[in-house]
Amino acid sequence: MVALDRLKLRLDIKDDKKDPLLEELLEEAKDSILDYTKRSVFIDALIPLQLKQAIYLYNALGSEGESSRSEGGISVSYQTDIPESIKSRLNAYRVLKGAKVANAGKI
Repeated sequence: MVALDRLKLRLDIKDDKKDPLLEELLEEAKDSILDYTKRSVFIDALIPLQLKQAIYLYNALGSEGESSRSEGGISVSYQTDIPESIKSRLNAYRVLKGAKVANAGKI
């Protein structure tokens, strides 16, 4: 299943109206993951984390620039980067400076 289809399934989106937005969020998630891991090639093992980051980005739409908000006794905080739960899993894929990447499959 293609990443876009998997993302739509997780977000319960049944039509194609939001496909350009979702593709952009997947690309942004991919770029931030490559940046964080210091990789130049995106590998298949990172797709589940790309989906999680894209979902995070989708849910944060409309709250860009906010770090927290309180309304009626309810407080909400927003992260501005990759959430720690995703970063902790990405750490296994980080490339150390000067290290060569073995088995780097392309998507």
